[in-house]
Amino acid sequence: MQICQQVDSQCVPHKRFPLFRLGMASAYVLTTLCLAGQPAMAAAAKAHATTKQSATGASDAPASGQDAKASADAGKQTAPADQGDKPASDASVSSATPAAENAPAPDANNSAGEGKAAENAPTDNAPTDQDANAPATNDNQAPSGDAVQAAQGEQADQAEQAPAFSPQLVIDRARELAKKPFENPHRELPAALADLDAAKYAKIKFKSDQAFLKDPATGFSMELYHPGYMYDVPVGINTVRDGKVQPVPYSANLFDFADTGLSDNNVGAQGYAGFKLKYPLDSVTSNEELASFLGASYFRVMGRNQVRGQLARALAIDLAAPSGEEFPVFREFWIEQPTDPWGKVTVYALLDSARVTGAYQFDIVPGERSVASIKATLFFRDQIQKLGIAPLSSMFLFGEQKRRHFDDYRDEVHNSDGLLIHNGQGEWLWRPLDNPKNLQISSFLDQNPRGFGLMQRDRNFDHYQDASAHFEKRPGYWITPKGDWGKGHVELVEIPSPDETNENIVAFWVPDVKPKAGDQLEISYDLTAMSDGRELHGMARALDTRITPVTGGDEDNGGVHRFILNFRGGDLDYYLDDIANLQADISASNANVTNVHVVKDAENGGVRVLFDLAGTGEAPTSNLRAFLHYKDRVISETWTMPWAF
Repeated sequence: MQICQQVDSQCVPHKRFPLFRLGMASAYVLTTLCLAGQPAMAAAAKAHATTKQSATGASDAPASGQDAKASADAGKQTAPADQGDKPASDASVSSATPAAENAPAPDANNSAGEGKAAENAPTDNAPTDQDANAPATNDNQAPSGDAVQAAQGEQADQAEQAPAFSPQLVIDRARELAKKPFENPHRELPAALADLDAAKYAKIKFKSDQAFLKDPATGFSMELYHPGYMYDVPVGINTVRDGKVQPVPYSANLFDFADTGLSDNNVGAQGYAGFKLKYPLDSVTSNEELASFLGASYFRVMGRNQVRGQLARALAIDLAAPSGEEFPVFREFWIEQPTDPWGKVTVYALLDSARVTGAYQFDIVPGERSVASIKATLFFRDQIQKLGIAPLSSMFLFGEQKRRHFDDYRDEVHNSDGLLIHNGQGEWLWRPLDNPKNLQISSFLDQNPRGFGLMQRDRNFDHYQDASAHFEKRPGYWITPKGDWGKGHVELVEIPSPDETNENIVAFWVPDVKPKAGDQLEISYDLTAMSDGRELHGMARALDTRITPVTGGDEDNGGVHRFILNFRGGDLDYYLDDIANLQADISASNANVTNVHVVKDAENGGVRVLFDLAGTGEAPTSNLRAFLHYKDRVISETWTMPWAF
């Protein structure tokens, strides 16, 4: 397999590496998935539960859902030695530490009693089989007023003793985690869940009337994802209210399993796979997906009138490297209860991987172009050769250039059709995407980049004709760095794909400085979910790339190919009355460019740029560039593309 390097037009040998594959339509992760471990209840909370049960004589049934969860956990897991003996004063730390860091995998054959206790444990909105305020009673005796008052007082005591939260808590957790050996967070699921295929897994529905964080004053709500299929590691989910951490214990009652053939009685207590945030994006009375976190370190952000398309993730490590890719995971989340009416929601996440840990903060503001402001503090266990910052994953099967044939009724199939870069020198670059025959890596050298992103510029339904996928509504993701990112390059990885279920396009920033063991790195950027990105600059844009062979060329050197590029927008129409002085600057390495023409596009507006490309036999690849200028003024972005003869 060969890799065509954009920067030096050289082809270098490279190990074959696995095709990323999604197992279901609009799924969230690649095949090599891992999720975070489920957090244990605080040691102090367990001690408090034992004391309360002893004092009230309710030894046969826990007095509250929190105590039920603690009791179930105590019977099922053994707390790590450095956590289980902590005094009550350390509750704010111990409660936020996942038991899964040192605990064995959850027992798929846990007893019915343990499963029931976990299912009945209430959260701030979770359904229960009994009133959370009611004390333990026998079946023939109604609770007395004193018992009810005692139970209410106990619940208030527990709320007061909930650990305090601050962003620093997550940073401290990441720092301490980096000092410990990495432990694989995968857990064996019960066969009923592990054997689900993609279609059946998608039928596990969260009961939306049980949503968390629900508040008409803010418009936000949170729903959870159940483990199953490829999602085999539970993550810790915590809500934060009034500065206090409230762990969300597992409850099968939150899900509807009917369409899967399962029931909430036979899935077992498995924790959660992730969550989604919902918000009235499209109208004041609607309720759409705003953001979701599911699988490894993947997440999505959605804007108004958008449908699921590309993905983002926290980090990419050694992607397309000979050593093989390493997949970081989010192990635990803290989601703050939104307080600003129609404002923002904040998510904190603990990231873990073999060579790096991290604390992430996502401030997500919904709107026509929803924005996630992201801050990360990373701690390195070991050196990383290729660190991918702000990675974006998308799908490109085929477009108008059609370099590979697909027997399909649709003219185009892709989540994104190009990579847009605003480099540190102020130049705007547009790189059309491709589904190559061989793995292809393009690198764009830069210093202090101003932005990059995978865009879906083609918004014409007629070009896709897919009434279910609606590729014309897929969001474009734009990354805006904050601060100076130094020297490095934007890397684009294009992976051969036979169908549209593969996320075969990845773009990210790679710093020149390679982090080593003991290093700490802070990074900040905005991710904006937008439409076609036309608001990013006022220059003419390269919107279409079409390619056709020309007969009579030197077939030994790859023949001759004609390129037809469409430029529209910006001030381009202003210059069309003097089109004789509107010129295209075309350059190509290791190739000859002839028959350059710039003509008006009477049907679509703007202009068409045509040129013929022929190889010289000096190299099997070429780097192409084209832009428009009127006299000495550049009036378009720069179209660029690698070409293999």
